[in-house]
Amino acid sequence: MRKINQIKYRNKKIKVVWQHCVDCYAKYEPSKKLLTIHPEQSNLNLAKTLIHELFHIICDFNNIDINKIGEERTAKLTEQYIVIFKNNPHLKRLINELY
Repeated sequence: MRKINQIKYRNKKIKVVWQHCVDCYAKYEPSKKLLTIHPEQSNLNLAKTLIHELFHIICDFNNIDINKIGEERTAKLTEQYIVIFKNNPHLKRLINELY
């Protein structure tokens, strides 16, 4: 499996590191623009983890409190996945490989 080392979004780069995470599958640190992913996951779980973390990144870059999101705003935010996949074909390929 190919491992990515960065994600581009809104002309910024989020660094991706693959290392053990304590008590979680991954962790996004907004202040550092850093995504740490636990490498020992099934392909299906890794795909779910990546999508989940992308949502955190989208919320961070759009200054949205993830705890206060309604259905309509969630729909608008999830459309941003298309923006990310368009700018990161390697990420799209990785997710496609996992399922």
